[in-house]
Amino acid sequence: MPRRGIAVAVIVIVACFIVLGLTSDFLVDWVWFSAIGYLDVFGTILGGKALLFFAVFAGSAILLWVNGTLAYRFAGRPGHVRRVDFERESEGVQTLPHLLDLMRQRLPWRVLIAGVAGVLAILVAAGEVSNWDLFLRFVYQVPYGDSDPLYGKDIGFYLFSLPAYIVLKNWMLLTLFLSFLVAGAVYWVHGDIEFNEQRRSISPTAIAHGSALLALLRGEGLVL
Repeated sequence: MPRRGIAVAVIVIVACFIVLGLTSDFLVDWVWFSAIGYLDVFGTILGGKALLFFAVFAGSAILLWVNGTLAYRFAGRPGHVRRVDFERESEGVQTLPHLLDLMRQRLPWRVLIAGVAGVLAILVAAGEVSNWDLFLRFVYQVPYGDSDPLYGKDIGFYLFSLPAYIVLKNWMLLTLFLSFLVAGAVYWVHGDIEFNEQRRSISPTAIAHGSALLALLRGEGLVL
């Protein structure tokens, strides 16, 4: 319980600092638009930012949580034995395998994975909020009236839709990369990934999971 309380407290503190930074930006914009008489424009921008933030947060949190949970569920299958340095154990030295075993047994993994997914999702969403103008241009786009001579697409596609698609692709690449790191950390602590002087090995489960994420990363990288 104390460890769980400390983990929750750290997550809450980090989230509070992020929210504080967003609140300061909100107050500055509100004072500026009030002074020049454009509160309706401020409301549209604020709504776009809020919708974009929560959409990115929800998508990122779900992907990160799903990958972390899958890694936790399939990691440390019976039959896997972690190599232990018995000479250092006899001397009373805390070896890395021993410390990892303690982490594996004592950490509240479900809460920790959910918390890490939530914090990373907030950071990703906070970074994507800066693309609110692209989001609003995509939502309120209108035809430009002329087509490009090569593909026959309306020029409005290149002005309003294509930039939004590129931002979407970059967000998916970032989220998949973070999912790869979260799942890798879970597999490493549970002994499915080992890279040291004595042994280098990756369990079939970790290889399958990593290969699926790498395939998605490659697929997203080839889009656009």
